[in-house]
Amino acid sequence: MEAFGPLVAAVILLFAILGARRLLHQIRNRKSPEELRAARDSFRNRLVHPNASEVEQGIGAYLPQRLLRLYEDHQTILTEQIEIRRPEPDPNNFTEPKNPAEWVEAFLPLDLESQKYSLDLPAQGWGKGFCFATDGEGNFYWIPANATRATDAPVFFAHTDPVANEQVAQTLEDFLSWPRTIHAPEAEASE
Repeated sequence: MEAFGPLVAAVILLFAILGARRLLHQIRNRKSPEELRAARDSFRNRLVHPNASEVEQGIGAYLPQRLLRLYEDHQTILTEQIEIRRPEPDPNNFTEPKNPAEWVEAFLPLDLESQKYSLDLPAQGWGKGFCFATDGEGNFYWIPANATRATDAPVFFAHTDPVANEQVAQTLEDFLSWPRTIHAPEAEASE
């Protein structure tokens, strides 16, 4: 006890100091309600003012026309916390998921800034594309981009832990036509 007592006390003191520094840093860097509101307003402004040409130039490919039309639908693109139900799975098709629900925490702005915080699709070997929504847990819904502008394209869900890529819909039109339930607090308050 005499030999390890001071060592244990020093380790405990070190962890207490590090914890206090971390707490102090969090308190100092906490954003005010006004700053949080300004950041949210800026994000929503980017959602309703898409910059498709910047994205296409940045990724070196054309986005599907259906994705561009999605960003014209401000009501949908501003909606958060959406549960999208797939049509009933085909019992004879074992490759279809048995849990037919998708979760969209938020749509991402159609600009290059939003892609900085999503997956690097080409680095994963999945080709060029655009991550248009997130599930809020670091996973993304994305759509491929091509050398020519397509009418529509399949929707994929990219998992980050473990890294995987799953096609969830044949087209974005299909994905957006599935029944939705909105779980956002604003939506529940207005019901």
